Amino acid sequence: MEIFCTIAWLLAIALAIWKLPFFGRFALQRRSILLVYALHVAAGVVLSVIYTLYYPQRNLADTFKYFDDSVHIYQLLWESPTDYLRMITGYHCEVPQLTPVYDKMYNWYVLNNKYLYNDNRTMIRINAVMMIFSGGYFYVHILFFCLMSLIGKLFLFSAFEKLFIGKKAFLFSAIFLLPSVIFWSSGILKEGFLFLLMGLFVYGFERWSDGPKSLKYFALIALTSIGLFFVKFYVAVALLPGLISLFWIKRKGYRKPFLKAAIVHLMFIAAAVVFHIVSPFHSFLNGLQWQKKSFYGLAQVMNSGSVVQTHDLRDNFSSFFAAVPEGLFNAFLRPFIWDGLQPFSPVVLASALENTLLFLVFLITILWFKKPDARTSTYLIFFASFTLILYTLSGVVTPIIGTLVRYKIPAMPFLVMACALLWDSNKFLHRRPFEAFLKIKL
Repeated sequence: MEIFCTIAWLLAIALAIWKLPFFGRFALQRRSILLVYALHVAAGVVLSVIYTLYYPQRNLADTFKYFDDSVHIYQLLWESPTDYLRMITGYHCEVPQLTPVYDKMYNWYVLNNKYLYNDNRTMIRINAVMMIFSGGYFYVHILFFCLMSLIGKLFLFSAFEKLFIGKKAFLFSAIFLLPSVIFWSSGILKEGFLFLLMGLFVYGFERWSDGPKSLKYFALIALTSIGLFFVKFYVAVALLPGLISLFWIKRKGYRKPFLKAAIVHLMFIAAAVVFHIVSPFHSFLNGLQWQKKSFYGLAQVMNSGSVVQTHDLRDNFSSFFAAVPEGLFNAFLRPFIWDGLQPFSPVVLASALENTLLFLVFLITILWFKKPDARTSTYLIFFASFTLILYTLSGVVTPIIGTLVRYKIPAMPFLVMACALLWDSNKFLHRRPFEAFLKIKL
């Protein structure tokens, strides 16, 4: 029955991509969108197989644990619809009669000293709602998460397509074809939903910066920012300085972009320092310390072989800034080839090979470099800001190489887009055949 239901949903989604006007609004041929969706589905299946083989404890495997816990909530829909709604909405859900349900779940509660919202619950709730349509079949959920990821990336593409006139094939590759991004955003993980929210958030901000009086885009920004808080708060934090800089610079006619960006980023640093002084427990330093300790604990429980010893974090900014160079080194350059060989990890090894390709991208950027104009520089500032902030946070707090690979993927498309913006169009080789292959409308 699961095979039949999965095939039926796959055909329905493919038909929707082929026929619905929504998917025709993007500057891509529908066959290209279908191809990308197929790649995501294949990656989602491979990811589930790898987790099955490498994680014998199913409750510790991310792609299974949210789904498995959501089953217990879904069962309430038929036993007690009121309790189901309580757990989905979070309204008065801490009632005694629900204790047996909580006892069956492994990931509803986390360590008591977690200082931010428990985003595990968001993913469990999303899966519990999806089960109304999926019948509780695991691979149907993969199809849904792949669709969310695809839609988010389509909006990212739409947000920047006008910036990449003559270079849309490279924009397409940066957003849709990076192996790590496809792989980690295709399973029943936070990343698929994250890309949906992130794509809509950036698209809304970009459109709103062109016309700040638009309530439609302001509402989109507000809703997706709330969603980002409940899924991955730090990604929203990493996006904001660059986006605010982008907004300010665009509204001032692209004048003095680097000065304006520097002011915005210094204001964010000052705000972080003040917040740390006023409320140390809720400061981002405390959050980083907690997250790093939890990663070391997770590595010990799962006997991870890809742990690296990194700079200790203490409750002061000098400790954090001392850890930044090492964090950026790990985020940009790790994993190395040998990180995926001892012990052998196909995921880490594949990421190491991908790093080699990214090195070639940097080399091409040097060889094809063209000085950017003020408008291009403004977007480069945004791309670089998001990449550096997210890579810093990921590298500083994540000592597990396999986890670091996953945590930095939201910024990888922006890193490649930044490089592509610096390429001289006159030096492209065989650009037109590549674009013809991808069927991109120019």
